[in-house]
Amino acid sequence: MAYHIFEINPFKQFSYLQSEVSYRDAKQAIKTLRTTDTAAAGTTYRMMFAADPDQAERLLKEKREPRPMGEHD
Repeated sequence: MAYHIFEINPFKQFSYLQSEVSYRDAKQAIKTLRTTDTAAAGTTYRMMFAADPDQAERLLKEKREPRPMGEHD
């Protein structure tokens, strides 16, 4: 399993960019992408730990329930 990095445009369209084996490398790649000036307004970058890029994209698109009020970590 690896960390898969995606670019998400303002219209919620996903573009697969790359995969990294280690969390530190993936986190550094995300930081680098977020600081570049070439990103369009509203573009975000996300990573997901999954077996393959297709599964990672499905996980990112899942609708998640909001956490209940008062729930602590």
